[in-house]
Amino acid sequence: MRNRPQVSLPLAVAFALVASLALAGGVLAAETTLTADLAGVTEGENPGNPDGSGSATITLDPETGEVCWDMTAEEIGAVTQSHIHTGAEGVSGGVLIPLDVDGFDGTTEGCTSDVAAADIQMVLDNPAGFYVNLHTADFPAGAIRGQLEGSSAPNTALPAPAGSPLTILGALLLALAAAIGLRAWRPIATRD
Repeated sequence: MRNRPQVSLPLAVAFALVASLALAGGVLAAETTLTADLAGVTEGENPGNPDGSGSATITLDPETGEVCWDMTAEEIGAVTQSHIHTGAEGVSGGVLIPLDVDGFDGTTEGCTSDVAAADIQMVLDNPAGFYVNLHTADFPAGAIRGQLEGSSAPNTALPAPAGSPLTILGALLLALAAAIGLRAWRPIATRD
């Protein structure tokens, strides 16, 4: 009877953990979409445009530092700037993430890059603590605003590209872990 070192099972577990991380790596920091219904509400001491309305769809990706938007505004004239501000409903707060800072009339879509991952994560952790604010010449503090709310869970349904090195490595490590685990757990009667 041969004595085998008792490392097979811990080795199998270690390979399985590494394989799991390799296979899951593509979904750890997925983009998330938030929405806001925009209206001309009073922000602190500054009234908004009572006739204005709009919507904002904001997609945040902490891994790439990218924040994208698709916004509409009605009955407020030309928008001079738009931002994500810190602040609960009815509370005025500072700019956290600039959106369309060039201005638009009616609709806009685009992305801003190099946003700090910590800032994006703050918004994702508590969307209701942040709002989208559209500024105009007549309403420099904000013509319309709306609190962010979750419209979707992180988009983790997108598979990693077939045949990517990370997927292949994960599958190989998982197969190796299974082989080592089976060898370590075979019945004592069949061991040599």
